[in-house]
Amino acid sequence: MSATVSLFKTGKTGFVRSREIPVLFGNHGVTLHGKVLLPAGAGVHNPVPGAILCHGFGAGHKAMESSALLLANRGIAAIVFDLRGHGESGGVLDDGCYEDILDAYQVFTALPEIDESSIALIGHSLGAFSSILAAQKLKKKPKAIVALSCPADVESKVLAVSSFRALLWLRKVIGWFWSLTMRYSGLTVRINWKKFLGVWAKAKISVALSDLGECAKLFVFCRDDTITPYRRFSRIFDKVKGNKKQIVTCGTHSTPIEAEILRFEWVGWTVSALTS
Repeated sequence: MSATVSLFKTGKTGFVRSREIPVLFGNHGVTLHGKVLLPAGAGVHNPVPGAILCHGFGAGHKAMESSALLLANRGIAAIVFDLRGHGESGGVLDDGCYEDILDAYQVFTALPEIDESSIALIGHSLGAFSSILAAQKLKKKPKAIVALSCPADVESKVLAVSSFRALLWLRKVIGWFWSLTMRYSGLTVRINWKKFLGVWAKAKISVALSDLGECAKLFVFCRDDTITPYRRFSRIFDKVKGNKKQIVTCGTHSTPIEAEILRFEWVGWTVSALTS
């Protein structure tokens, strides 16, 4: 892996030098493209906490890059990458999206500059959903989870009931409708609708969160988000045990990764969770 040097503005102290390392990785038959951002001072003899940032459906690593830069400015290394079926990464979006995060965890924590005992998984929408599922699979649980605009458990009988063949055609109709909507919106995602909808039907975020033990958990929602309404998630949040916090503020689905003030808030929480 070759490293380049990046300069980014801090707002107070001018510019800070960071290292940007392009990465290619993947152990589940899919090649993923991304980059690692190492803060100034990170090294073999000074490993730093790290954060794995995962974008939402139809987006790409650039959607999370501003947040990654902000974390690097606060001394937290970060990795951003395109999930399968998105951007420069290979494959199609299917039922294995969480595997991409497991692969990112493996390549990220293998770097000598990273303190594996202090890792956060951060995701927006699909990325939040997949990050929680990935955290459940990890033998060594992350120190923190940040779920931005996270979907709740699927309650739709059309998606959830896989034992009735008569309903399977409805999944195809839903996939066809979403494909048209994506094309109209200009989104380009390579996707296997049958597998993708299948994992959303089977996965239970509530169960996955209960398996994370003492991992610190932050959930960020916006009141005008019609894609992942916070009220649907409130029942799950009430059952989550241990160190947890929920932020509900003004905005829409993408506000947590676009609004600077809100981004500063959850980044600050992440830094505190990883360094305390």
